[in-house]
Amino acid sequence: MKSRIFRAALLFACVAYASPALADIAADKITASRVLLEKMGRGDFSKLDEIYGPGFVAHAGGKDYSLEEDNRSGQAIRAAVPNLQVMVDHLIGEDDLVAVRWRAKGTNSVAAAGMPGKGATMEVEGVTIFRFRDGRIVEEWSLTDRLAMMNQLAAN
Repeated sequence: MKSRIFRAALLFACVAYASPALADIAADKITASRVLLEKMGRGDFSKLDEIYGPGFVAHAGGKDYSLEEDNRSGQAIRAAVPNLQVMVDHLIGEDDLVAVRWRAKGTNSVAAAGMPGKGATMEVEGVTIFRFRDGRIVEEWSLTDRLAMMNQLAAN
């Protein structure tokens, strides 16, 4: 994970020199990665004011969520899968949007977040699109392959 953050920081430094607009996109990609790698991957919810802007809203499953609701959901997932590992596979940025294709895996050892907690392992893929304003996330759309996840949890 440190090497990914280092590469992203190096890319940011190179791009910042070349173009301020591209520098903003590179910085936004780093922030988007932090949500997945630090917040969800390590369970570090301590730097949220650096990451999220005022009026943040998350869209998932046909509903809208406030930052507090989104964080409670993330904490419940971390509780259900304490050894959760998150990997960022692709980052694409344009204008004020960054799209992230990610994977997560771990063992569901605690009944929480709609998961049974029977010790089954799972690996899930998803895509999250973040919208930025002034370098902070103000909107998020997430799609997670929950059917594949629940099938894995039920099969084990």
